[in-house]
Amino acid sequence: MAMSFIVITVVIVLLLSYYFFCEDRFVVRRNAVINLPIDTIAQDLSDLNQWPHWIPWLIYEPNAKVDFNYSNTGNNAVLPSYLEWQGELVKNGYISIIPARSNVHYCHAIIEVEAFFPGELHFNIDLSKQGSHTLVSIQITGDIPFLKRWQAACYLVRATRDLELSIIRLTAHLARYNQSDHYQYDNPTFRALTQTKLKHFDAVTRPFTVRDQPMSQKMEQGFHDLLTLLGPNNPPAGPSFAIYTKADPVHHYFSGKLGISTQNLEPCDSRPERITLDGNYLTILYGGNYQNLSLAWHIAHNLRRLHNLRFDRKRPGVEIFENGPCDTSDSKDYVTKICLPIK
Repeated sequence: MAMSFIVITVVIVLLLSYYFFCEDRFVVRRNAVINLPIDTIAQDLSDLNQWPHWIPWLIYEPNAKVDFNYSNTGNNAVLPSYLEWQGELVKNGYISIIPARSNVHYCHAIIEVEAFFPGELHFNIDLSKQGSHTLVSIQITGDIPFLKRWQAACYLVRATRDLELSIIRLTAHLARYNQSDHYQYDNPTFRALTQTKLKHFDAVTRPFTVRDQPMSQKMEQGFHDLLTLLGPNNPPAGPSFAIYTKADPVHHYFSGKLGISTQNLEPCDSRPERITLDGNYLTILYGGNYQNLSLAWHIAHNLRRLHNLRFDRKRPGVEIFENGPCDTSDSKDYVTKICLPIK
């Protein structure tokens, strides 16, 4: 009897702790200043036909079936009010725009993406003038069901990366309205490759740890030091790479080694080592600057989950820089292969 009372008490305490201390919602907000008039951006956002060009969830299945529903009245009667999609990977989803007053630069949409979040998302977009530019502020709010609250941190990170990707893709999409030749914007590309095994090779390496500085800055310095060690008579035998033994994007902590494959034509100050990468990897090809590499990893993890593949935490993740600073001066032309270890 006493044991039963203790068990019941412990269960009640655990349930109460779960209820009060596990977050029941997440809120993420991001901003971008876009070199366009506010009315141009507002007009584009009011048309759901344009949304598939920049929302992040259709990246994983570009051929998903997309339909529009026209139930608006008045001035917006010619524009769809409802967008829905169906796919093998992205499942069912929809976006419904809540009509706003014509003189208000504000957009509120309700979004359901069942393959990514357990409930509806509230997607709020505010526009405000910044001289000749426009400040675009987007906020995602989502409720987490009681039995899913233990995954609150995961949903928060997922929503944060999705919103960052949305901002970048929206900016690139809106650039078509800008006639200025000097207008610069990021337009990252992602292409899923097949599961593969990585080759073994010889390389000079150096360890790295990143806590407070940008990862791209650490890479630039590390590869410069490695090329100096190799010297002019030891040209790289292939693309440079980064191997991540630990990666914690939430707390911005990364550790591993940077490397450059070499033919070892003449002795140098750093002795080459044999790099052996066993097992299978899920790979994607990312085109864009190094500042957005975290988004490429976000896409890789989502693809793994959508394909019901298991992440192998015992093996390192790998970035292979197939086209980088040594090959082009424009960071938008960088090409990086993201290799996620799977079981």
